[in-house]
Amino acid sequence: MDRSSYPNRFDLLLAVLIALIFPILARILYIGTGALVPMILYYGMAWGIWIWRRGNSGYSLKTKILIPRAFVVNVIVIGLALVFAFLARNQDLTPNFTGAILTGLVWAPINAASEQLLWIYLYDSWDIYTPSKGQYSTKKWVWIRRIVGIILFTVFVGTIHTMFWVEFLHPVTANNIFGVIFIILTTLSGYIHIIAWRESNNMVYTFIPHFLLNLAPLFWTGYSILPFLMK
Repeated sequence: MDRSSYPNRFDLLLAVLIALIFPILARILYIGTGALVPMILYYGMAWGIWIWRRGNSGYSLKTKILIPRAFVVNVIVIGLALVFAFLARNQDLTPNFTGAILTGLVWAPINAASEQLLWIYLYDSWDIYTPSKGQYSTKKWVWIRRIVGIILFTVFVGTIHTMFWVEFLHPVTANNIFGVIFIILTTLSGYIHIIAWRESNNMVYTFIPHFLLNLAPLFWTGYSILPFLMK
């Protein structure tokens, strides 16, 4: 990564605006149009901003290490989450096998490949920002920026799920202990994505566990995203 061009003060501001505004916009658009338009904006923004500010896609066949430890941990966490996803599966869904297949073939990989780009951009913008003035490069300010990055990451991931995804993504219910544990594990997985990225500098290692999380519940619920795309 070329730190001479990324991140700068513009990225600090952009990260704050995205974290605070986009989940609200996504909800408004979903209510008015369905899920397709906000998803196109979401994924387009993730890829566009990442490539614009970093100059690459984040995906590569090359990696600093063969298998990051954080990736292995994340796969284990996701495996446990999927066990609880099955135990907390939404049994009120009417299976739509054609829709589930299309959801698995199209939405699951696109979502898994895209979301982390924006999530990690929000964190990195603050965490690795290098100010020009020396007094803001002390250990104290390093930790302040890191904490702000974590807050933005947490706020965005939390609100985009509670204000947007929860409205129509229903393979798992949260009305029992199994659903609550599922939410805790998937939340933990989100933070592990950051570590896997830092260890490998390759988004492939964030894609795989997220893709498994998106795909597996479709097999036992028959959930289809298609009815929610347009209103």
